[in-house]
Amino acid sequence: MKTKIITMLLSVTMIASAVGQVLQNQNTGPNKVYIEQIGNTNLVTLEQVGGTNSIGGIANQAASNINYATLTGNNNTVAMLQLGDNNLGQYNIKGSNNIYNSNITGNGNKTKLTVGDVNNANNLRNTVNETLTGNDNTVIQNLIGNDIQSTLVVNGSTNEITKDLKSSRGVSDVNISGSNNKIDIEQFDNAGANGHMVKEVIVGSYNSVLTQQQGGNDTTIDAKVTGDHNTITVRTSSSTISNPRTAAAR
Repeated sequence: MKTKIITMLLSVTMIASAVGQVLQNQNTGPNKVYIEQIGNTNLVTLEQVGGTNSIGGIANQAASNINYATLTGNNNTVAMLQLGDNNLGQYNIKGSNNIYNSNITGNGNKTKLTVGDVNNANNLRNTVNETLTGNDNTVIQNLIGNDIQSTLVVNGSTNEITKDLKSSRGVSDVNISGSNNKIDIEQFDNAGANGHMVKEVIVGSYNSVLTQQQGGNDTTIDAKVTGDHNTITVRTSSSTISNPRTAAAR
């Protein structure tokens, strides 16, 4: 069995468990970390600075009544850094060869990530990078599929981003500078040889952008939004869009 490495630099009550390995450390401080790790050759690095931060896991010991970090599979790498107060970090990764990096700065930011589930065991080679700077941002990423890449950078406050990437070979790249923006991204179906691709650059506040990519052909959305109070809906598909949605004005 190859070596597992779990590194934690924080003031917390923490429990980290892996196959044949249990680490426990009791320190003062309001932070909470619960990790349940099953698999081989996993690398987990967590660092928290501030108070009332949570990165969680392990059933019935969840922070804020939500069950957080669970890592299941082989050759996964997770690194997460939180700076500030009242941050919540949740991840649930299943599959192999996944890389997840998250860097959160500010107060009240909330992130939730899922890569794979019990019904989609072969979720391989996903790459996710998140960066949040500001206050009260919410990011929810549901990634189910193969070879999915997702890059997110948020500089601002009170932004809400939801990604449902459930196709093979999909790519999502979002960069937001501003506050009170709402971004919804959907990628469904198998697409073509290269997969669906969406890139969004949002500069401004109170924008609402919704994209839906479906079908058996590759589709590409490259959008740059500048200014405030824009409402944009983009749908692409090789056939009729299933469950069409429309962006709501902010």
